[in-house]
Amino acid sequence: MIKISLDNLEAIVNFHAEEVEQYINFDALQQRERIYVKTNLEKILKVTPEEHDNIIQDAKHNNIDNNRLKKAFVGGKDNGGSIGYTKFSSKATSTYNAYTLAEKLNVNVCPYCNRNYTFTIKNKNAKSTRPDFDHFYDKNTYPILALSFYNLIPSCILCNSRLKSRTKFSTTTHLHPYQESFNDFAKFKLKIEKCSFYYDENGFEITLKTKEPRAQKIIDDFALQTLYDKHKDIVLELIQKAQIYNESYLDELMQNYEGTLFKNREDLLRLVTCGYVSDDDLHKRPLSKLIKDISEELELL
Repeated sequence: MIKISLDNLEAIVNFHAEEVEQYINFDALQQRERIYVKTNLEKILKVTPEEHDNIIQDAKHNNIDNNRLKKAFVGGKDNGGSIGYTKFSSKATSTYNAYTLAEKLNVNVCPYCNRNYTFTIKNKNAKSTRPDFDHFYDKNTYPILALSFYNLIPSCILCNSRLKSRTKFSTTTHLHPYQESFNDFAKFKLKIEKCSFYYDENGFEITLKTKEPRAQKIIDDFALQTLYDKHKDIVLELIQKAQIYNESYLDELMQNYEGTLFKNREDLLRLVTCGYVSDDDLHKRPLSKLIKDISEELELL
């Protein structure tokens, strides 16, 4: 899992909180509940990952009915029709919606798996696409967070709909993409099995290990070990490149092409490895964490 880091994050959060209010069906709430929600609305929509549990518990403490919250914040066939998150996520919505948020975030690779692109394309005359928005705290159980900014995680359809699906997440059980980086807790490692590892994928294994339980839950629930086993071809290429691009050869390439083909050594290493090699850039291209971790182990970096 790669942390979502944006320079203009605060501005996006504020804009989201202002615009998304239009989708809330306040009429679905009793008067007492309506007063509570309106009084705490900014806090609800902007609540940080560290405070999600507090919002949930406070709503329970104030006896805010979950079924009415679903009709106010979620919508859908059984919850009041086209309102709430249902309307916000619709492509047909012409005002601020999920496409607008996805464009502003510009998260182009799934932060959960770092395997699939999640580009946003919105075109009136052509097909449109955007990342799914995973509800970190699922909207059926915690409808009060259905439109909360930090509970909407841009992700690929495989991670959101196929792998996570209805699995219960919380900040006490799983790492949160806006809060922490998976890169701080787990590393891909190369395990040599046979002397044929230089040319045969069966000669080695890829392992993804962590001592952090919340990171392990991410690995398990998104089947990351199983999925990354399918990318042994990438690792095999890195093993071979490590033999070709030794330190002296890299120095020679820099001497010949710095300032023409490469701005710096990082540019050269990105060309050689086919992945971003800086921790701050791992979100820019699929498989960059795998490539960086294995390249470091092979002393390519």
